[in-house]
Amino acid sequence: MILCSDTKPENLKDTFYFFGIFSTFIISAVTLFIAFKNRKNALRENLYKEQLSFIGKLTTELYQLHADLTKINNSIEIDYSKTRLKIENVFAVIYSNTHIGSDNILIKTANTLSHANDFLKSIEDKKNDESKSDFKSYFKSYNELTNLMRNEMGVRSLSKENERLFK
Repeated sequence: MILCSDTKPENLKDTFYFFGIFSTFIISAVTLFIAFKNRKNALRENLYKEQLSFIGKLTTELYQLHADLTKINNSIEIDYSKTRLKIENVFAVIYSNTHIGSDNILIKTANTLSHANDFLKSIEDKKNDESKSDFKSYFKSYNELTNLMRNEMGVRSLSKENERLFK
């Protein structure tokens, strides 16, 4: 109230300085907040990119393994040692990316590989009834894993956003 009654040029100059310093402080605080948020966003984007690369490698290795196991299930002769090597390749991809992989995906992949090993063991032991059951459990686990990877990486929501861009 005193500022309004004293409208002398000296008081007006001090008031403008005060508001200038105060507005500079507010703008600096907002700028600092935005810079901090952008830094987090950049880290988040980089992590997502690395996770997407990991999922790509994992999917490639799993597909090669799945192709072999499907051939074995359909009684097509292939070398079991090469299939076991493909299982080890999937484990290598998992092991080399445990620091960025989702716990859900890592656990589900390990379970799927366990089912694949069970299936191979029952085929090698020539237990036909057991091998059909083991392949069904492997195939179910494989489908659950691929769905989990799609959900974890947000494929459906990103696809919907891309569709909206082209409309």
